[in-house]
Amino acid sequence: MRSQTALRILLFGDGAWATDSLVRLHSNDGLRVVAVVQRVQPSEETLANESRKLNIPVIQPGRVNSEEFLQQVKSLSPDLNLSISYNQILKLPLLHTAHLGTINFHAGKLPCYRGRNVINWAIINGETEIGLTSHFVDEGIDTGDIIHQETLPIGWTDTYGDVLTRIVRRFPDFVMRTVDSVVSGDFERRPQCDAAGTYFAAREAGDEWLDWSDTSFNLHNKIRAITRPGPGARTMIGDEPLIIWNAFFAPSSPRYLSTPGQVVGRGADGVLVKTGDSTILVKEVEHENGNCLIPQWPIGTRLGINPATQLAAVLSRLHHLGLA
Repeated sequence: MRSQTALRILLFGDGAWATDSLVRLHSNDGLRVVAVVQRVQPSEETLANESRKLNIPVIQPGRVNSEEFLQQVKSLSPDLNLSISYNQILKLPLLHTAHLGTINFHAGKLPCYRGRNVINWAIINGETEIGLTSHFVDEGIDTGDIIHQETLPIGWTDTYGDVLTRIVRRFPDFVMRTVDSVVSGDFERRPQCDAAGTYFAAREAGDEWLDWSDTSFNLHNKIRAITRPGPGARTMIGDEPLIIWNAFFAPSSPRYLSTPGQVVGRGADGVLVKTGDSTILVKEVEHENGNCLIPQWPIGTRLGINPATQLAAVLSRLHHLGLA
């Protein structure tokens, strides 16, 4: 049985990194998670399921800053609030319900990579490392004073799934390190420099489409940044939408001008597709019927949307209807 003097923690969270961190917090006899606050429609049920296994109440407020929820939090008397992948912005006076403060855990090297979907954005930008940051929550978005910061590597062929797995594995230790430091007071509180900050908005449906006139470097990064467990990069082959799950760019590939999106070579491991400056090897695709395969399209096959062809088709339809 836990001591009545155990530190009372209110955990706001979602997903695997919040779940694993909850288990680690619960295993410490000096800590007591008094409740878990989860979004109304969570990305997965693992956090709620684990909370119930540990006999920890789960709360799902529609509006986290409502007066009703504020009173509920006050009745729990938390010493420390933790936010791990929670989807609502915590505002005053909710931030002041815990005397040790409210701490957010962010998968970005603040003050850079504030905002949403920052793992995807870091890979898209070709970063060679990603930050883990714990910081006090203020009235901005990911702008509060930093408590601790670490970095993890991103390799040339690492995918979203690879980096996500690396972060999830590291998170429980990182959370415990932060909580121990805040409780003991053994840390340096570092204000962020706004001038150096960058902010990224959430990715939305439609952002996954590829532009074959882009560089091979950018296409390589985008495809691996949104592959599984993401939505996958999209293109067209004729009139059929297509998901590209795996592709590779060798920086030593020759650079030359030709038709972007055209298949210019093929082998046992896929097809070479022309980009705006070089080529990229497309290694795994998924068709509308759900079949995943190594593509073997004939040389000369074109991927993507050809604006001139699309415009001609629209004009033809309008002409047929007597509107042009």
